[in-house]
Amino acid sequence: MTAYVLHPITPIPELVRCMLLDRQSAEAAELFGVLMRYTNKRVFRTCMKCGTVLNPCDREEIVADVLLSLMEGSLARFQGQTLAQLLAFVRTVADRTTWRAIRRKETERDALRSVDADMVRDWISVPSSPDSTELRVSSPLTASDQKYLRELMIAGGKANLSRRLNVSRAAVSQRVARIRQRIASLSATDSVTHGVWMKQAASEALLLCA
Repeated sequence: MTAYVLHPITPIPELVRCMLLDRQSAEAAELFGVLMRYTNKRVFRTCMKCGTVLNPCDREEIVADVLLSLMEGSLARFQGQTLAQLLAFVRTVADRTTWRAIRRKETERDALRSVDADMVRDWISVPSSPDSTELRVSSPLTASDQKYLRELMIAGGKANLSRRLNVSRAAVSQRVARIRQRIASLSATDSVTHGVWMKQAASEALLLCA
């Protein structure tokens, strides 16, 4: 079992508070590194335990969601005094987030199984151009969220989009996190529809960037 060792001069509760305000100090950065490594391992172990092997990109998204949740408010509720108590707190958040992601994947898979096979092949095929696509769908997300996702795909990443919009990368990450939460709350049918829309929007973004 991996041992997570931290020798902070500052007590854990104060160190957590400082980390939430600013991760630039050496101690805060070390603590954040411990939480990040622990979250990575916990997400992987939870996936293996439930028999679901998510791909690396999916696991990275879950880890990012866990860390974002911790930094945006969850850690502010931490009442423990030791590193072991802190890791137990993080474990609860990581497990809950991972199970939600796994259930969402399973729901999407089950929904796809219930759809006509010919229609599924139409959805997952790569069109030669957006104009030649026979089946056009609209995402159940708001027009504002759809526009933001398109801009993100065209920009090629959060860092590029933050420069284009002249905002901080943290602001972009927060907006993307809010959109992900709305996607996670969609019904099974709407989730499938959104997935189709994302494929079409990605194809259009590739053509614009070519």
